[in-house]
Formats: sequence, structure tokens, C-alpha cells
Amino acid sequence: MATLTDRPEGKDHSHADATARQEITVGELDDVRPEAWSRAGGEWEDLAAAATEARDHVQNVLLKLPFVWEGPASMMARVQLTALHEELTIAHRESKAAAATLDAAKNGFQLAATWLDEAQEMAKAKGLTLHNSGGVTIPERNYPRNDPDSAGAARQDQEDADSLLTRVTAALSYAADVNEHTGYELERIKKAVAYTVLDDQTEAAVKADTEGAKNLNRVFSGGGGVLLPPPAPDKGAGDYNTREATDEDRAIKNKMGFFAMGSPAVLGGPQSAKHMLHYLSNTGEPLDIDVDAMMDDLPDMNRDVETKMAENAPNWEAQALAEYERTGKPVKLVQQTGWQGWTADRDPDWYHAVGSFHYNTVAQVEVVPGPDGEPKTTIRYQTHVYDRYNWDATKGTPVPAMGNVSDAEMARLHQSGQAKEYDMGGQSEVRTWNG
Repeated sequence: MATLTDRPEGKDHSHADATARQEITVGELDDVRPEAWSRAGGEWEDLAAAATEARDHVQNVLLKLPFVWEGPASMMARVQLTALHEELTIAHRESKAAAATLDAAKNGFQLAATWLDEAQEMAKAKGLTLHNSGGVTIPERNYPRNDPDSAGAARQDQEDADSLLTRVTAALSYAADVNEHTGYELERIKKAVAYTVLDDQTEAAVKADTEGAKNLNRVFSGGGGVLLPPPAPDKGAGDYNTREATDEDRAIKNKMGFFAMGSPAVLGGPQSAKHMLHYLSNTGEPLDIDVDAMMDDLPDMNRDVETKMAENAPNWEAQALAEYERTGKPVKLVQQTGWQGWTADRDPDWYHAVGSFHYNTVAQVEVVPGPDGEPKTTIRYQTHVYDRYNWDATKGTPVPAMGNVSDAEMARLHQSGQAKEYDMGGQSEVRTWNG
């Protein structure tokens, strides 16, 4: 979110919206019952049907009411029924989204359970110990001394243990991925159910929830081409062009335009000036962010991207290898870290241009037979950034060297139709992970 407040000194640059991950054990995955997720999804489908029926009934009453009831009380009844109609519309859409999310989770947990079943069968067949944590150990073997076959048997045990570890790592890490992404989507839906007015922002949030729920199956299948929706932005300055512009509004717009054009450093630098000018252009059109330049200017963010890749790459590789071994065919899985919150507080230019934002790194994990017949893994990845350029009208900190220009005053430009808030984002170049 854009801000004109001073760059916070010593503030932690991480953002509170970073997604949390819960590790899964063998016992916990064993206890997962996909059919329970199906039942829960069916209950949400039933709720969606009930909301649709109630909404249609309210709509029929609204259509008939003017012909059978007039006066102030009738008008108030129509207002209340209209609000109820909007709430039921939101409930219908979000219930469908919840059902789709739970159905996707069922499919994801089924695949994780398939890999775990294979791992457990392999552990039994090879006489290896599979621990609840996902670790694998080779029991004590009494290899005959001076037996030429002993070295080969020990080598085979180690290869079997490595293969077993790959499968169980795939199962547990994938179950954790499913749990994390499902929880994220359900949390979005939970927030949206509280909406009572079907305004433009609510429409956008509900649409994102619906699309995110539909796309989860493709995300869990590794189908690719899918980026889960980022967290919904806050309301910013509110509705656009809802009050008359004043001379003070016009003067502030001219002043900000003057500094953005002639003295970008006053606003923080060229990026903040560019974003301010786009706000003042009053189009509301999305603006592209040069993510590679952003990551160059924010080395701490770049390191965080690399850290997230280092944390996820072994699990993603294990999942792709498990699928390769299961199918016997080349595999391409598309994975993503999920949306991570970040604050550009280490660079004044980007801080004033975007403030806090979200990023999501998407990776394609490919496994093919190598020249020696052994599987060869390649991971390519790309970082996506999203933010909403908006203003929190409750803030009022003056900007140094510019006099008394506050966030609240900038928000009034949107409210008076002098400027317009907008979405912004972009993606980095594709990189190859080298570990």
C-alpha cells in the first residue's frame, strides 16, 4: 500500500500477512480421510443451494413490493431487503468457493496419501524403518565379513533408504502444501462471508475467492498456468468520486504533479514519482512493476526469495521424483511458495512507491531421464509481485520538504475524482535454481 509517511527506522521489513506452514507427520497423514473432505464440501454445496433459494425468494418479494405497499415504511423495507439480497448473494458465491476448495483439498490429500502408501509398502518390503517424523533408518544388518556381496548389499540398502526418503518427503511436504494453500483460501472465504454490501471491492474479493477455489485443483495437480489470488487489499480511500472536488484538492493535485515531474527525489525517487503520476493520471489502469529492478534495489527481499526457494526446492524435487517413479514418465510440476508479505522499508524510493506488498514465487520442476538413465531434475522459477496503490485516509503524517500534505489529503483526491487508486504488479525474469 502506498504511503506518504516517513520511512520507519528500525522497523522489521517482514509483513504480518506472510503465510504460516504446518509440518505434517506420517501418523497425521495416515489419519486424513479424503471422504470427510468430500462430505464437508457437500455441506457447503447444500448451503449454497439454500442461499440461492432464499435470495430468489427475497428477489421475488422486492419485485412485488412496490405494487402492494407504498410509503416510508415500504421504502425502508426495500432498503433492508436489498441489503439481505446482497448478503445472500455473497453467501451463495462464497459457499460455492468453500465447496470447491474442500474438493481440491480432497484430491491433494489423496495424492499425498498415494505416495505415503507406496513409501510404507516399500519400507515393509525392503525391511527399512520409517519413522513418524518422516525419517528413514536402516536396521542393523549382519553382513558377513569378507563376503564380496556385503558391500553391494549395503549399497543397495542405502539406495533403497534414499528412494524411500524421497517418497515419504514427497508425501509429507505435499500434504503440508495442500494444508497451507487450503487454509489460505478458506481464510479468505471466512473474511468475505462477513461482507454485507456488494460494492465494487466486495465484487472483486468474491471473484478472487471463487477463482482461487476453482484453481486449487490445477495447483495441486501441478497443471501450471495458475497463480492463486493475492490477499485482498484494504479499502484504502474508499469509493471513487463520491464528493465534490474543492480548490484545495485541485491545488494538492497540482503540487504533487509538480514535484513528481520536476523533483522526484522529494517523493523518494523515480519509482515513487512514477507511481504518483499514474495515480494523478486518474485512469485507475493497472501499472507494471519492474520486479527485477525491485529485487536489485531490495537485496533483503531478493535474499528472502532465495531463502524460500532453498526451503521449498528439496520438497518440490522429492514430489516430482515420486511422481516420476510412480508413473515412469517425464514429469513437469508447477509449484508456488504462496503469497508472502513484505515491506520495502530499506529503500526510500520503493517504500514510497509500494510500501507493503506481496510476492509469490512460482517454480516449474521438471524430471526427465538423464544420459545415464538416472532422473535429471531442473527447477526454473519466477517471482510475482502484487500491490494496490491506495491511501489510508486515517493517516495524517506530513511529508518532509513538502509542507502539510498528508495521506488523508491524498486519499481525498480519489474520493473527489481527481486521482484514482489502482492495482500494480509484475513478474521477474525466469531463473534456474542452482541450489
